[in-house]
Order: sequence, then C-alpha cells, then structure tokens
Amino acid sequence: MFWADPLRRFAALPLGLAAALVAGITLSATPAGAVEFFPRPADSILTISGHGYGHGHGMSQWGAYGAAASARLSWQSILAFYYPGTRLANLGNGTIRVRLDAVGSGTLYVDNASGLRLAGRSLPGPAAGVTQYRARPTAAGLQVDKLLAGRWAAYAASASPAVFSSSSSGVVSVRLSNGASRAYRGSIYANRASTTSVRTVSVLPMESYLRAVVPEEMPASWHPNALRAQAVAARSYAGYDRAHAGAGRTYDTCDTTSCQMYSGVRAEYSASDAAVAATAGQTLTYGGTPAFTQFGSANGGWTAVGSQPYLAARADPYDGAIPNGENSWTTSITAARIQTAWPSIGAYRQLRIISRDGHGQGGGRVLTVAVDGSAGSVSVSGATFAFAFGLRSEWFIPTNPRSTPSFPRDFNGDRKADVLSVVAATGALRLSAGNGAGGWTSVRAAGVGFGGFSKLFTAGTWTADAISDVMAQRPDGTLWLYPGTAAGSVVSGGKIGVGWGKYNLVLPVGDFDGDGLSDLVARTPAGTLTLYPGDGSGGFLGAPRRIGTGWNGFTSVFSPGDFNGDHKTDLLARTSRGLLYLYPGNGSGGWLRPRLINAGWNKFSTIISSGDFNGDAKSDVLARGRDGTLWLYPGNGAGGFLAPRVIGSGWNTFSTVLP
Repeated sequence: MFWADPLRRFAALPLGLAAALVAGITLSATPAGAVEFFPRPADSILTISGHGYGHGHGMSQWGAYGAAASARLSWQSILAFYYPGTRLANLGNGTIRVRLDAVGSGTLYVDNASGLRLAGRSLPGPAAGVTQYRARPTAAGLQVDKLLAGRWAAYAASASPAVFSSSSSGVVSVRLSNGASRAYRGSIYANRASTTSVRTVSVLPMESYLRAVVPEEMPASWHPNALRAQAVAARSYAGYDRAHAGAGRTYDTCDTTSCQMYSGVRAEYSASDAAVAATAGQTLTYGGTPAFTQFGSANGGWTAVGSQPYLAARADPYDGAIPNGENSWTTSITAARIQTAWPSIGAYRQLRIISRDGHGQGGGRVLTVAVDGSAGSVSVSGATFAFAFGLRSEWFIPTNPRSTPSFPRDFNGDRKADVLSVVAATGALRLSAGNGAGGWTSVRAAGVGFGGFSKLFTAGTWTADAISDVMAQRPDGTLWLYPGTAAGSVVSGGKIGVGWGKYNLVLPVGDFDGDGLSDLVARTPAGTLTLYPGDGSGGFLGAPRRIGTGWNGFTSVFSPGDFNGDHKTDLLARTSRGLLYLYPGNGSGGWLRPRLINAGWNKFSTIISSGDFNGDAKSDVLARGRDGTLWLYPGNGAGGFLAPRVIGSGWNTFSTVLP
C-alpha cells in the first residue's frame, strides 16, 4: 500500500485582470502544461527533489497522523476527508483468507505444538517425539508427513486443502521460506497449486487479522485517532479484496505491500489492538459494498486521482503537519544508471517531463517523461521512471543547478512560459504569466526602474534555482544580474561583468554548448558572435570563445530553444528584408547548415521566444506588430510553423519585450 507541499502559483484572476486593464493588454486564459527540459548536468549526476511516498491515492498515513495530532480530528472526520462520498457501516467479523507469500510455494512446514490439529483431528504432539509436520503436493493431492527423531515419515494422505489449526492456543506456527518460524492466528490451509507447489493461506476472523495488519502499516505509537482511521481503512480494503476475489480462488488478499502487510502474531501491539477494538466491524462502504480504501505513507500535500469516485485529487493540509522525511525528499541519479536502465538511448543527454497531473508544487505528479540520448529516446510513465530509480513517488523534479531548464522561460515557478516587458511610461517591469495553452493567467508587477538600460533581456535559469532571471547592461558597459523569484518578481541586481558596451546585441540561448548550463551569445557591430558559457550559479564558466562571423546582416537574432525537434538549442535570425532563417544548433556550441523557414517578418517590431508557449511540447515564437498586436506563431517541432493567431493587443505600451 505504500507508494507535496502545494504552492499558490497565481494571483487571483480578478487581480490579474485588473492589472491587465492597467497595462492595456488583452488576456485570454485556459489551463494546460508545458514540456520541461532538463539537460544532462555537467557532473552527470541528476539531483531529484520530490514529494510524497507512494501512489497518493486515498488516505495519507502521515496526513492521518497530522489530522489527529495537530488538527485534533476524529477518526471519522479523517476518513471522511480522505474518502469523500463513502459511508460507515458495521459489516461484522467474517473470515478473511490471506495468501502467505512469506511462506513460499513449495512445501508447507508446520511446527508441532500441543493441541495441533489436522482437518479437525488431533495430531500426535511433541510428547510423541514429533517436532514438525509438512504438507507436500503429490500427483493425487497432498501428503502429510511427520518429523520424528530427525527423519521424515509418512503420516496421512490428504485431499486439498490440508487444514492445520490449534485447539489450545488458537495459533499455528509455520516455517517461512527463510527457515524462520512465524505464528498466525486461526487456521493454516495448504492448497495444492500443482504437482510441485503448495499455496499456503491463513484463514482467520477479520478482527484478528487486523490486529497484525494495523501496526505493520502504521506505528502503534501514533495518535489513537490515526490508528483508528487506519484500522477502518485496512478493514475496508480487505473487505473490498474479499468481495472481489474471483470464483475458485483460494485466497482473498495477500501479506505484502501489494495488498496489506500481515506478519502474524509477532506484529500485534496493545495500542493497535485498542484501535481495532474501538472500531470493531466498522467498514467504509460505497454503494453498499466495501470501498477500495487505498492508502499510502505520504502524499506530499495532494492526493492523487484513483480508480474510484471517492479517490479524488485534493489539497491535503494535514500531510506535512507533522514534520517527516516523506512529505519532501531529495535524491540523485547518475547518467550511468539512466543509460543502464534504457541502453537503447546511447549516451544520456536530457530528461523531458512531458506532462503532469496539475496538482501541487511544480505542476504535481509526473504522468509522462521522455529520456533522450545520442542514439534515441524512450517515453515512459512517471511511475515507471520512479520505480526504475527507487524514487519515493512520481511527484518529482530535477533541481540541481546544472539541470535546470532555460526553456520555457518560467518566472513564477509553474513550469509554463511567461513574458517580461517594460512599461514605456514608467520603466516598470511587468510579468505576463502564461497559462501553458497559448494564453495568459494574469499580469503583475515584477520590478521597478528598468527603463534606463542599454540592453535588457531574460537570461534563462542563470542562477542555481529553476526560475528564469533577468540581465541588464548599463550605459557604462557593466552587466547586471537580477535573479527571478517564484513570486514572479526579480530581486536586487548584482554586477557580473564589465566591457559589455562593445556588443550591440546580447541574447540568451539556454544550454548552447551541451554542458547543461545556460549560456549567452554576444554580437559585435562587425558581426562577430561570441559564446559566454554560464556556470549555473550566477556567473560565467571559463573563457568566452568566438563562434561565428558575418552576423551583422541580421536585424534580430534570438533563441527559441529546440525548434527543429533534435533536442539541441537553435537560433533564429531575421534579415532586413524580413526573411527568417533557422540555424540549427549542433549541441556543442555551434550549428549545422542554416535554412530559410519563412518570410515577411519585417512587419514586426519585436520577435522573441519563451519556448513552448501553447503546451504542445514544441517551441513557439511570439511577434509584436507595430500596432501593438501580439501574435503567436506555433512551432511544428520540425523547424517550421503552424498557423499563427493573435493572443493579445495593446503591447505597444511597452518599450521593451524581453527576449
């Protein structure tokens, strides 16, 4: 049954619309997500941060503890929160059949004790010198043997099942597959599965079963109301299994995390016994039958959608109320492990998170992820990726500074492409927050005093976090970095370079040289291009290097990220005649042969790209007309465009729309 702390990512819509009216911009909004790109880190170690432990369906056990101990909720209220729409009913104390995977599937070995019985008849006890019995399969059924003086001897032939019980203690001790002994309440059934195997099943009253389950699933030291909620959830889950056992099946449930943990008498604890007794027979039902009450260790702050109407996604204020290491966690994965998991990709290059469930920090649990390499790509579910590397859940995000994506340009932490611009009249910096579907959610202030710079541009994820940053060049040629925050604003800048006045254009290009870090490209008036590699921590890595000449013939040069679908950063360049060229990046700081991809672009005053703006996993281009109309040119993922459409008006109120 085992398998995050939510953040408010947007201001309330009325405030956003009010800001839009002030800015004179037309907005439209529809929610969606955008693909996230995480290049291979320079040290080949991907740092992963995540939330929750388990599938996230139904009750969080840490959440139940928080609800009981911190919020003082009753066990009934806890269950009502995690399983909305279900009802409590007393379904009595019927029997439950538990497949004992811990015993194995060969031969069943039973420890002899006074009162041991076979099919209701007393067996020779220890006083007769018999220390063990065994049930093994034969061609006709089962053979029961006894261990006497260290030698096995035939005792009796038996039809399947052979049923062992105790008339004195009510407990039967069997040998596990590792040779250790374990005692179980009720009866032990040896079911012939084949001529070489026996399936062992523990059959006992539901309330006796729960005495061994509850403390295995939840620490017995936790708050009594959390334990009671666990007892009811476990009773309901077992009842659902029992109700859905197929005809002819010899068991209802199992003893592992695939069902519920069940370790027999040794697991029992007085506090858990009290919780079982206090809720005796109480079962959550839906439509009059036991509900599928899945539960897990922690959900990280959001429950996940399950297979039943009452397993809905909702924010969970109780998970994390008691500090623990399962609400939030961090781990790492080496590139070598990724390549071993999927050798067909060749050398690992990047991770692409294609979709999330939309609930919680960073967009929530990963639904689909792609792993790209030198020889190909594989796409798998988030759960498959998590299982491959032992992650605690599929709610995760790469967080090390050498793997933060520069595209989409994300300024508020929601992993959707945003746009920054400067109000001409005031010099105020404005954030137009993208909705990931080719529209907007809000416009808000992001900073002040941005009207006097010689150059102003986005820098991608230049610092050690996953939020895009801003760079500005002052008239004296100094270059300043203004780090972005998850609140959608920038903080006070710091000087990071001098002598930048010799360039007439500086453009952010994301990871252009393939080292997993965001870079800059600068152009002199003579047309020389220079690459400035970033260090992922707010500065530069190594010496700059010249990567091209003759670029003074272009009126605009910018990067959309990967525009042709080969997972390498590209450049787009516009001539004075309005011709638009694609310069495909080669992934190591240069490019392949350029090609003409469109014409008529001289009608636009500004051309920029924030990466994937409409949520289709392909990089797009935004273009501002001279009348202030803003156009979206969706990329087709192969170096061209789909049909453009208008996504805003009034954008001529801005002196600069940041590239």
